[in-house]
Amino acid sequence: MDSAIWNIGRGIKVRPRFVLPAALSVAAILLLVSCNRGDLPGKKQSASGQVQASPVAPVASSKVAEEQPEAALSPLTVEQRLEDFDYMWKIIEENYPFLEVNKRLNGEDWLANKEEYRNKIAAVKNDHEFLREMTFVLSRLNNGHTNFLSKEEYPWFLNAYVQAGFGYEPWINVFQQPNVLARYNQKPLAEQQSSNGIVNDMNSGEAGSQTGKTSGNVKKVIIEPEPIAYLGMRSFAGSLMEMDSSEIRDFLIEVKDYKTLILDIRGNGGGNSNYWRAHIAPLLINKPIEYNTYLLYTRGNYAETFMQARQITRGQQPITNIKDEQLPNLPSEALKMFKTYSKNTDVVIPQESVGFKGEIYLLVDSSVYSSAEGLAAFAKGTGFATVVGGRTGGDGLGMDPLVVALPNSGYVFRFSFEMGLNSDGSCNEEVKTVPDVEVDPDTSKPLLDQPAVQKVLELAKSH
Repeated sequence: MDSAIWNIGRGIKVRPRFVLPAALSVAAILLLVSCNRGDLPGKKQSASGQVQASPVAPVASSKVAEEQPEAALSPLTVEQRLEDFDYMWKIIEENYPFLEVNKRLNGEDWLANKEEYRNKIAAVKNDHEFLREMTFVLSRLNNGHTNFLSKEEYPWFLNAYVQAGFGYEPWINVFQQPNVLARYNQKPLAEQQSSNGIVNDMNSGEAGSQTGKTSGNVKKVIIEPEPIAYLGMRSFAGSLMEMDSSEIRDFLIEVKDYKTLILDIRGNGGGNSNYWRAHIAPLLINKPIEYNTYLLYTRGNYAETFMQARQITRGQQPITNIKDEQLPNLPSEALKMFKTYSKNTDVVIPQESVGFKGEIYLLVDSSVYSSAEGLAAFAKGTGFATVVGGRTGGDGLGMDPLVVALPNSGYVFRFSFEMGLNSDGSCNEEVKTVPDVEVDPDTSKPLLDQPAVQKVLELAKSH
């Protein structure tokens, strides 16, 4: 129920929509995965003694591993730690797309530091120090999708992959390797499902949506006297889509005749691009919108199984053909470091459109990343909305990061493996999205005192 209108100052009134927090819902259907017997992550010894990455993604074992504390694991030897380091290094060297971008943006020549990093790994005293140093090494890539997973993050990611269903088997298989289960103190997925752990999580989410509760993720405000509609979303998490969609739709129907709509995704680190592709943009457009983007793939082979599972190997072209696309801002390393590319014509079609005909403003900042960055790039590239605020965080084009299990320790890391290009050929991770109107995106002050909101109010008066 709407609250009473109160004065905020400067003659502007705000009518907020209060929301009640509830347990997060699970949006997707649970996929019951049967684990196939297989080996640990493949590795082969080169003539130099370094471990080379296997081109085949590891598969899960059907063996049931009992839960055990990490202290029960045998400590890694120096040789095992170095072997894990070499395995990780080879994976990144052959498959990671942003090595040159890291040089340009951060002055970091990551590959040149191998011996320094390897010596630090050789000097660690225990497994805890090993993980800390390995985490530091990956952090020098300066990419938000590239990192080791903590014990707290393991079940979250596993549930996300299971809920996503078909096409995510390679991701799930990595998480189900025996050494990974032991390292993260987890039971095999089949055993978790038999105890209804994941199903119970789903039921709790469904109960929340059925009782009409909201996630607390969506903020709705009417700024008067114009009036101007404000819709803020702190996350695009897939688990929130089902619960948030009706709340968003009802609000957009209510404000469909307004002249101005503010979409605020400042601080939104992403989640699932279907959040905005299915539940925001289609409701606000009156005709299809097309937007071309490009994805570049390195010469490494580790990604092959993941790409086949997601059916994205079809339609790829040799990288030499990208010259015919006439992209003015193509990164200089594109023809050297990459093997293939795909051109993606992103088409967003009106669906249950509310018939909004006013001006849309999208508020962004440096925390806008991943799928939230995808919305920013789409808005800027198509004119769907006027982008206001600060430069975004980038890496919003492409699919989920790949996951890798280290062969000895069982630690899991993930990494970006596609270079997403904007419609002009510029690397999205490098240039990110530059707002149409740059202004301080600070959110620490009350809503109407925030510079980005004040700028939109100023722009709205001129229309």
